[in-house]
Amino acid sequence: MSIVETYYLIDFENVHEDGLSGSEKLGKYDHVHLFSSKNAPKISIEKLTRFNSVDLSFHEIPVGNQSLDMHLVSYLGYLIGINANNKYKYVIISNDSDYDKIISFWKNKNKSLVIRQNKISNLSNTQNQAKQQTSFDDKAIRSSTINTDFSKKKTQLNSNIQRAVSSAGYSAPTSNKVASIVVKHYGEDKVLSNVHNELRNKYSDYLNLYNIIKPLITQFLPSNTKNAANPSNQNEIQKTLSKAGFDNNIMVYITNVISKHRNDKNNKNMIYKSLIAKYGQSQGLNIYNHIKKKL
Repeated sequence: MSIVETYYLIDFENVHEDGLSGSEKLGKYDHVHLFSSKNAPKISIEKLTRFNSVDLSFHEIPVGNQSLDMHLVSYLGYLIGINANNKYKYVIISNDSDYDKIISFWKNKNKSLVIRQNKISNLSNTQNQAKQQTSFDDKAIRSSTINTDFSKKKTQLNSNIQRAVSSAGYSAPTSNKVASIVVKHYGEDKVLSNVHNELRNKYSDYLNLYNIIKPLITQFLPSNTKNAANPSNQNEIQKTLSKAGFDNNIMVYITNVISKHRNDKNNKNMIYKSLIAKYGQSQGLNIYNHIKKKL
């Protein structure tokens, strides 16, 4: 029996916290991408803690007419593209029926399993419904597991790179382009060297970009698995910040800063300096005082 992994793309500006109902039922085979803008309400700490250890990513979208919708469906297409060789399920959480046209397109285009719901709780039996009666020999199972894990890492790496480059002040097109360069070379023997060289050919400030993304790429390399960020520790930091009233954008930025400096000799000092540089002495110190015991 095989479980189909599921991606949830949440239009938070449309469904608010009601759309997150049932998040506590999600598990290790679920990936949640939450799209919001500055106009959307904050997510309560209660809702965040219900996601447990689920793979959760935030995407803050620029305010504009249909801006969030376009970013969400664009990301849906990206996921379907990079996961072309794997059977995944995609669930758009929104009350907006305009998404149905996109869903019909993908179903007709390549038989993608895409649906729309107004809340996660409508899919409370997702894991049981997703089981398919498929027979595999041992070799096929191992191959499927490797492919699934690799695709999952590529997706997460892409999200991390986009957030880090965007948080450093670069435009959305640049963030997307840099992430696509990294994903293209991920899995190659000389991934760092190849990414460095392509950035050098495309950007005059390639060294700054490379220094931003290098620590993130390194975390996803097999030889550095032990140095990867601790998910449970990141969850604790996010809970602490959310409880203190900090918004999603700040939480995402801090997660990236911690990941970037995790292996530095004076990582706490580097994190502190990054926060001061980004938010100023007063707010930066306030944020650092909330997280320093979790570092």
